[in-house]
Amino acid sequence: MKKEEILEANKKENQKKDVYEMEVDSKACRLASIAMFCVALILLVYEMVVNDVINPAFYSFLAIFNAVAYGYKAYKLEKNRGLNLFISIVWGIMTITLLLEYFKVF
Repeated sequence: MKKEEILEANKKENQKKDVYEMEVDSKACRLASIAMFCVALILLVYEMVVNDVINPAFYSFLAIFNAVAYGYKAYKLEKNRGLNLFISIVWGIMTITLLLEYFKVF
């Protein structure tokens, strides 16, 4: 393909996408995940101090969030693919462990 053909194909592909909107969506997801982790940390500390136990089902949501996010990054991005895949696997194992604990399999 010639340079002009590649540029034309790229323009057609990105015609319906607004770069600013995509960046806002990305930042919104990052801020939402930070807020989610802050609330989870507060609840974790509260549960440990007041109840002396934690709810593994609740924290499995946080773990699966990270497993999927890092797995997707490993799949889509070549940069740091090995690290993202490793982190995704660790979060996935943590998710499985938390769910097994919740269902009293251990």
